[in-house]
Order: sequence, then structure tokens, then C-alpha cells
Amino acid sequence: MSADLSLRLSNYAAPTNEANIPVAETEDSGSRPKAPPRRDSQYVLSRIEYIFESQVDALLAENKPLSVTLQIRRAVKPSGTQEDGHSKVKAIAPRFRKFEFPGKSEQEAWRYSVILRVLEIIHEALTEDMIFTKREIFYRDPALFNQQLVVDRTVDDLAFTFGVPRQLLNVTATAKGLAAGAFTIHRQDKSSVKGWLDREGTLISPIGENDTVEMPDVEWILVIEKEATFHSLAVSPFWETIKSRGIILTAKGYPDLSTRAFLRFLSSHAPHVPILGLADFDPDGIEIFSVYKHGSMALPHENAALKVPSLHYLGIDSAILSEQGNARQEQGLLQLSLRDRRRAMAMLRRAPFVEGGKEPGLRRELQVMLMLGVKAEIQVLEARDGGLVRWLKEALKGACSQNG
Repeated sequence: MSADLSLRLSNYAAPTNEANIPVAETEDSGSRPKAPPRRDSQYVLSRIEYIFESQVDALLAENKPLSVTLQIRRAVKPSGTQEDGHSKVKAIAPRFRKFEFPGKSEQEAWRYSVILRVLEIIHEALTEDMIFTKREIFYRDPALFNQQLVVDRTVDDLAFTFGVPRQLLNVTATAKGLAAGAFTIHRQDKSSVKGWLDREGTLISPIGENDTVEMPDVEWILVIEKEATFHSLAVSPFWETIKSRGIILTAKGYPDLSTRAFLRFLSSHAPHVPILGLADFDPDGIEIFSVYKHGSMALPHENAALKVPSLHYLGIDSAILSEQGNARQEQGLLQLSLRDRRRAMAMLRRAPFVEGGKEPGLRRELQVMLMLGVKAEIQVLEARDGGLVRWLKEALKGACSQNG
């Protein structure tokens, strides 16, 4: 902890639970229960400053170790289906882990130091109204953190412990998502981003609370798994349609929070516009689609604010195999690997792909994939007459007519 840390503490104090984490006050005798605190940036600041204050108290006390407790993220598990056909999930009691200094080992002391250092940087970001990337946090103290993954996990664990999305920590991942098309984003600082100006795509940065979007002519939004496919469409003649009537976006694989938040932002501003997913016919492609639509197992506390239930799977699917003739010889068709099989089997045991779950169509696609032992990349469409663009035009027309 830095020497001036205690000088920046507030007078905040709160009742705690057994994990030494501040909780809302309970009902006093003869009084009405108090409403839970609003979980905004001030709430996060109060939680951080309470932790700092408890460290100072421990330093002043005799023979009392410094400690900080985190709530550990745990994934939910499917447990059958409800009457409405949706998957039920089994509740798992939260698990807490305390880190002490000097602790029982050098490793524990290091983890404590990492947590306090990250908290200090987040405190600075909130008090100075700055946004830090995880990468910037790492470079604040690379000798302590050792590797980027340490920062990534610590930030996510802190957001989970506080019960807030990571954006409320003023921390974002390094931008990697791209978007292009018939939209204009108006930022709070009066700047604007015009998605139709650049075929290369605009980096998707965090959406501010007061940012707005204009997309009056948009007829569809296409979420693309691969960056290569995104750029292929952007440089094709189909760009004229994209920049006037559509939006394309990609997170270059598994989506980051900024890309998921951007898609949710678009869907909430234009709920009538169909949102469609284009991915490889393999377990990763289907799981990437699921993260956008249903949320991430790794960050369940973020899902309510980020998932896009209206997302529809456009393709590619097993139907493409029957249209290929000598399918196994065509470009883009591959044998399932052992890893692919294990992933597909694991997905079939998870919501929303369980029997009776929300995605019966994709459950069937996974089963067909396993039965045939074949997967297909989006590039398989290039072997068809007219290639990817012709297939996409037909698929978008069909999907939009069904939505209408």
C-alpha cells in the first residue's frame, strides 16, 4: 500500500458480514427497512474505501493481520427444465476467500498485495473520472503483477465481489471489436462516430451513460464471428448495402465486454431491427453466438446487462453440408478434433443447450456435428455460386421477411 493511501480515505463505515465485506444495513427495531444502496460509482468508491480503512485499523491494532476477502466467481449449473421449456439452473452458494498479509505463504502475501494495488488504481480511476484499460493497469506495476492474466482475473473478481458490472470500476478491456455500417454514435463530449465512413471498421470503445445512437435506416444487424469475414464483406460490392441499410460487427472471436455492451446498446435503441449471427459450424462458433445471446459462464454477474435475447442464428449450419456434393473435399470442411468433440459434449450438458432448453435448433446442430464428425468454416460458402455475398443476401432477405 502506498504511503499516502490513508490520507485519501473517506469516513465511510458500514456493517459487515462474516466475510468482512460491507453489506446493506438491516432493519432496526420498530423502524422500516432501509432501501439497498444504489450500485453506482459512488457505491464502489465507498466499498473500496471501507476496505482501505479496515487495513489501517488492522495496522493500528496489535497482532492483527491485514486481510481482504473476495467473493469467488462460480458458474451456475443446469438442472432440468421449467414448464415453459426454459432451462432451470441450480443455485450455488457463494464462496469467499480471504487473503492475508503476511499470510501463511509468500503466494498469499503476493495475492493480497496484488488485490490492494488494483484497488488503489481503481480508486484513482473513479476519483479522477478516468477510464483505464486492463493493459494500462498491468503497466502501472508489471514487476508486481508478473502477467496480464493476473490483472484480468483480479479486476473481474472485484467486480463480482462488489456486485457491479466492470464498467462501474472505470476499467475496460483493450478495444478489439469492430463495427461498420449505417449508424452514428454521439458521445457525451460532443464527438461523433460515423460507422459508414470507414470500411475497415471503427474500434468499439465503451459506451458512455449519455451516449446516443442514430440508425434510422438500419434494416438488420449482423454479428460476425471472424475478423477476416468482416473485412471480406467490407471490401466487397456488398459494402454499399451495409453502409446504407445494415450494421456489421465482430469481436474477432469470443466477444469482449465492450462489444457485447455495444450490441446490447444497439438492440435497446432499435428493438424492431433483427439481429443475426454468422459463425462457423463448429462448437466454438455456436458458443460464441451463445455468449452474445445468453451470456458468459465466466462472468454470470455481467449477463443481465449484456445479453441480447433477440439475437437469431443465421448460420452456417448443417444444411450447408447437404448442398456441397463431395462435402469432405470442399474448401472449409474439416474433421472434428478431439477437443471439438469434448467441447460439443460439454455444451450439450449446459444451459441453453440441454434437452428442453432455449436453443433446441442449436442443440440439434451440435448433435449432427458429433454424428457426422465434420465441422465447416464460413469460407465453405465461397465455393458456391456467387460466394458468401450471394448466400448472405438471400439469408438476410429470408430472416428479415420472417421478422417482418
